[in-house]
Amino acid sequence: MATATNVMELECSECGKKFDAEIEQHLCSCGKPLLVRYDLKNAAATLTRENLAKRVRTLWRYREVLPPGDPVTLGEGMTPLIPTTRLGASMGLQRLYVKDEGLNPTGSFKARGMTAAVTRAKQLGAKTLLRPRQGMRAGRWPLTRQLRGYRL
Repeated sequence: MATATNVMELECSECGKKFDAEIEQHLCSCGKPLLVRYDLKNAAATLTRENLAKRVRTLWRYREVLPPGDPVTLGEGMTPLIPTTRLGASMGLQRLYVKDEGLNPTGSFKARGMTAAVTRAKQLGAKTLLRPRQGMRAGRWPLTRQLRGYRL
């Protein structure tokens, strides 16, 4: 599913410093994570309800705002929204939904970010990936990494 990219650049989440998205980057020199900046106007030309309805129901149907090229995936995304009528009413809301992220292959919403990160790492030729040390992402990482053929 190779696609053109709408990625414009990477930008530091703290100081705003810009980086070339075609070069492997890690953290900004100030130590903060980098955010991907997309050309959303260009993405909107093909990221339409009509096109989404025709695409396979996976996270990668939103390819205009994900890393370009063939995804490295375990089938993340497209988890259901569950109506929570009583909880919503107790909060004064007519409609409230929660997302059941436990249905992702790794059992966590963190799988969404991991598939994008590993896809991009592979495209840039990374051989080793750093493992998160705490929280759900750390617990899910070994499965994700092993199935995708990377070493820590």
